[in-house]
Amino acid sequence: MKNQLLENKNALIFGAKGALGKQVAKTFKDSGANVYLSDINVTGIEPSELGEVRKVDTLNEDEVNGYFSWFEREKIPVDIVINLSASNPSEYNHGKPALDVSLEQFLIPLKTTTANQFVTAKAAFPLMSKQKSGVIIFITSTLAKVGSPWSPALTASHAATEGLVKSLASEWGPDGIRVIGVRSEAMPDSPTIDYTFTTMGANMGMSKEEMQGFIEQQKTALKRLPSTHETAEVVVLAASDLAGYMTGTMLNHSGGHILE
Repeated sequence: MKNQLLENKNALIFGAKGALGKQVAKTFKDSGANVYLSDINVTGIEPSELGEVRKVDTLNEDEVNGYFSWFEREKIPVDIVINLSASNPSEYNHGKPALDVSLEQFLIPLKTTTANQFVTAKAAFPLMSKQKSGVIIFITSTLAKVGSPWSPALTASHAATEGLVKSLASEWGPDGIRVIGVRSEAMPDSPTIDYTFTTMGANMGMSKEEMQGFIEQQKTALKRLPSTHETAEVVVLAASDLAGYMTGTMLNHSGGHILE
């Protein structure tokens, strides 16, 4: 039996065509939420098995504000916002030594996985503050804590995102808005991790499969890595009333890679 933790909640999912975006959308819908999907990689409006996917560039403030204005005009409450937009890891040489990463490349994730989340969170605030309720969810990874080699750009971006969670939670808490994060271990069924394990494995003289096994056995207490579905379920928890007194913190979905 499917849970209904998000029954009748309206959830805006940006980056809904990505591996995790699709899984979060499905899991939200299975949990009773009304899902509103958007992604930059569509033309206009595209159909999907979970509903229409609208084109929204999360680095375009005017476009994002216009999108939220529609909900205000239609008097549709915005209960949950999550932005899973990201760039291709090859664009910033993820998995390569820091000396092989240019300044321009280093700044890419800070725009596409941190700044864009700020844009959608900022646009959500006016509606949520009027409602005196709402949840904004941020996604990071264990890179924010462990300082892994060959990942300077994404490590800096995820650490910055976690700082942003704390700042916004403190500022917006009095308005009834929860700002919370999920810090996940690598998900092998996502294209980003497929690329990462292939590239990092090459640095260590390993195959992609050997690299995954190394992380599972040497880094995690549970000796396995999560699926995108498992991570999506934690996102449901963060969005639900079960976590109603949690804000300004990261749910540690690392399988024991980070113990705190």
